[in-house]
Amino acid sequence: MTLVSTAVDPAPQPPLVWNRVTMPRVPDFAVPLVYPSRATRSLSDFPFDIRHNQGGCALRIQDVITAHSCHRAWWEMKFRHGETSRALLNPQHHAILRTERANYRPGSFARVIAVSEGVGREVSSLYGVPADQIRVIPNAVDIRKFQPSDSHVRRKRVRELHGFRSGDVILLWVGKEFRRKGLAPLIEALPMLPERVKLLVVGGGDTKPFRDDAGQRGVLERVVFAGHSAQVEDYFLAGDVFVFPTLYEAFALVTLEAAAAGLPIVTTKVNGTEDFVAEGENGFFIERNSTSIAHVLNALVKNAELRQRVGEEARRRVASYTWESVARRTRGVYAEVVQERDRRRGVRRRFN
Repeated sequence: MTLVSTAVDPAPQPPLVWNRVTMPRVPDFAVPLVYPSRATRSLSDFPFDIRHNQGGCALRIQDVITAHSCHRAWWEMKFRHGETSRALLNPQHHAILRTERANYRPGSFARVIAVSEGVGREVSSLYGVPADQIRVIPNAVDIRKFQPSDSHVRRKRVRELHGFRSGDVILLWVGKEFRRKGLAPLIEALPMLPERVKLLVVGGGDTKPFRDDAGQRGVLERVVFAGHSAQVEDYFLAGDVFVFPTLYEAFALVTLEAAAAGLPIVTTKVNGTEDFVAEGENGFFIERNSTSIAHVLNALVKNAELRQRVGEEARRRVASYTWESVARRTRGVYAEVVQERDRRRGVRRRFN
């Protein structure tokens, strides 16, 4: 197996080989335009059975593309929500869209792996990818990382660090793009919840507008902005409910991480969550407004047994979302491609 990239850390060990792609100094927005041709040239001398593009570039020769997202769907969402100028004036968006169009041009791939049913629908409707060429293989999570043997110790440490009391119910929000991922309506819902409900925000970004908003609503003392954490799993262990009123996702890893930590999932119905969350069983769907958020959360805040039952079911369901499963199913896609190619060539062989 050969990894093709500009950089990798840590350095790969055999049998993995690193094929380094050198890049000239170009502005960030130009990277999606320059990298594909250089990556393609670096592969020209190798007779690979499968060329798997992880979606970040447009190889001239490829067999499988993983659609980790659909940038065009996200871009069009920005138009619908009043961000037209930002979407049009940022050159990086146009460079990524050009790369994405090249990825899905007819005849340039054999299979597309979509990380969610929704992303599969997007690349099909926006780029005409035939449905019979799409395979959905969802993201995975390292279950063990979010279920350590000392979880109670870690939970207590984080809660004490941020001044929470034993009777507090902690709503956890994790992410970077505060606006897109719905932090504002969550803060707006906080005054509708009991005083013992606190909000723990984990992730980097400009917190001032949200601090100001919380202050104006009289709930600033109930909101903790923890910033970025290299041990984010400890924060999942410290929470009681994971709340994610996001506007658009491909398949947010944080939902699987929260489930692995045994938290009930309260989220908007977007790509990925619509596949994973079963209403009332391992989570609840909300609208992106404070009234809907408060309605669902009040029921969970008042009922510790409900929180525990839903959280345990979330943990049970996420157990199948392993990287071993992703690897096995991806290998199955490789087998499809090779066998299809062999049939065209009249070759017969077994794919182990």
